[in-house]
Amino acid sequence: MEKKRVYISDIHMNAGKGFEAANEKHPYEWLRPDEAKRFAEFLRFLNDPDAVQEIIIIGDLMDNWVYPVDMVPPSLESIVKAPVNRGIVQALKKLSKNKKITVLYLPGNHDMGVTKELIDQNFPGMIFGGTALYNSVYRSSRLRAEHGSAHAMFNAPDPINSPGTRIPLGYFISRVVATRSRDTGSGERHYWTYADDLLETLGPQRLASSIFEAVLEEACLNADTPILMPKRNGSADAVTAGQVKEKYARLYDQWQETYGAGEAFKAMMAEIGFLGSLADRLCKKSDTNVVIFGHSHDWKLDKDKWFVDDRIYANCGTWCDDNKPCTWVESQKDREERRHIIRVMDWNNGTPTQLDAAIVSL
Repeated sequence: MEKKRVYISDIHMNAGKGFEAANEKHPYEWLRPDEAKRFAEFLRFLNDPDAVQEIIIIGDLMDNWVYPVDMVPPSLESIVKAPVNRGIVQALKKLSKNKKITVLYLPGNHDMGVTKELIDQNFPGMIFGGTALYNSVYRSSRLRAEHGSAHAMFNAPDPINSPGTRIPLGYFISRVVATRSRDTGSGERHYWTYADDLLETLGPQRLASSIFEAVLEEACLNADTPILMPKRNGSADAVTAGQVKEKYARLYDQWQETYGAGEAFKAMMAEIGFLGSLADRLCKKSDTNVVIFGHSHDWKLDKDKWFVDDRIYANCGTWCDDNKPCTWVESQKDREERRHIIRVMDWNNGTPTQLDAAIVSL
C-alpha cells in the first residue's frame, strides 16, 4: 500500500480584524482564532513522512473576500503575516521544508489573487499549482482535484464582465454578507439559500441580479451603497452596488451563450451545492474516475452516478465552521490489488476519525 495523499480545502485564513468587536459590531471573518489553532495542530499531525507522501491544498486557504463593503480588504500578504495565523503559517513552512513530503497549493475563489511569488516568499518548498484566474487542476493517474469554483456560475473567474481582474459576482455577494454579519450578528443565511425560491418564481435568467438584490436588502444596503475595492497602485477605488448589479445582469445568458444551456444550468445548480453532476461530466470527458472538490463547505463521498460507472466524487468540507466537522479527503493506492481507496476523515478532538470510504479501480 502506498503512502497517503491528503486533500484540504476551505480554511479561510483572514487578517484577524473581524473578531475585534467594537462599537456594537459583531465578528464577520470566517476562521476564528480557536479554529486557526485547531487547524495548525492538524497540520503538525500531517508532518509524518512515513504515512503521508503529498498534501494538496485545493483552494481558499486564505480569504480576502469576506470583508464589509465600507472597508478596504486586506492584502493576501497581510493575511499571511497576521498574528492569528502564526501557528498555521509556521506549520505550513515546516511541512514545505520537509523534503519527504510534497506540499502543493492550488488557489480557489476566495484566494484567487495568490501568486507564485507570494508562495515562494512565505512558504519555501511549497509548489504553486497554478493561478485560479485560469483554473488550476491537480492530476494523479485517474484522479482529478480542484477547488470546484471554476464550475460554479457566481464564483468562477469572470473574463467577460471583469476582463482585467476576473472578479466574479460572488466576490461582491461575500462583501455584502460580511457587512450584514458585522452590523447585525446574523450571517448564517448565505446567498445560495435564496436560489431555490427565486429559480421557481423568476427563472434562471434573472437569478444573478435577483440574488444580489436579496442580499443587499437583508444587509439594509441599497443601489447607491459604495463598495470599497482592494488597493491597486497604492490607492483604493469604489463601485456602487447598483453598478455591480448592472454589470453582472446577463450572467446566466453569458454562460448559456458560451457553454450551452445544459452547462449553464449545472453551473447555476453548483451554487446550491450540487457539484456531483459536475464530477460526472468531468469523468465522462476524460479518463477520470475520482473527482475531489472543495468550495461547498460540506464533506461528501459518493460512489457511482447515472451513466458513470466506477467513479467517486469526494468533497473536502471546511475548517471554519464549528457547526460542521473539520474534514479532509485522503487517497491511497493499493497497486497489488489494483484499487484506489478514497476516505473522508474528521479531526475529532485532536485525532483522525474516518467518516466514510469508497474504492475504485486504478
